[in-house]
Amino acid sequence: MDFQDLVDSPQKVKTLAGSVAFMVVFPIYFAVLPSLIDEDISGGSSPGLSGSINVIFEESEITLSESVTLGDGESHDTFFDLMLDYERILGYVELQVLCFDGDDPGPGFTDSVDGASDLSDLDGIEDQSDSGECSGGGGGGFSMRWDVTENYTGESYTSENMSESEIRNIWVDSGKGRGTWLATITASIEAAPIAGGFIDDDEEFEITWTAVHYNLTIEPA
Repeated sequence: MDFQDLVDSPQKVKTLAGSVAFMVVFPIYFAVLPSLIDEDISGGSSPGLSGSINVIFEESEITLSESVTLGDGESHDTFFDLMLDYERILGYVELQVLCFDGDDPGPGFTDSVDGASDLSDLDGIEDQSDSGECSGGGGGGFSMRWDVTENYTGESYTSENMSESEIRNIWVDSGKGRGTWLATITASIEAAPIAGGFIDDDEEFEITWTAVHYNLTIEPA
């Protein structure tokens, strides 16, 4: 069979053209395929930006507040159920307990409050405890803070010697902090006996949980 026999009809011409195209494209495809696969697999590990980089924290807050009045030795359990999407990064959680001993009858009768957390529902978060006096001048009580993202301040900065991927590996919460935050506060009331009764025999406490979470934005400086 000579070449003329291969092209003596339109159908044979189409068949011949298709065969030639296949023989040309087929080797090229398999030559390029490994690089395409490597690019797809390593796409998430690209170092991204480098050089002078602005690191910006775009913060949001979740808060829970409550008030409780306690007598001497009485306790109150406060709960904060934190359900946060894993796309958001949890910066820190803070518990603040405030009290104002405005009916203090005098020196030696200042009320106080103790607090202790129970974070057994949360993996990787350590318990804390603290206490404080309910001073008559205001600002009494205590606060406790947990940095879920280590060393988190929320202050934007410029990096000169790290890649984007290295920066993102620093600012992570590792999925921690989702669940129930629990603390118990206990009042210590210094009541003054007067005419067979007592004054200043309880105290009101303002309890506030605050969770600060953020998105991380990285851009050329």
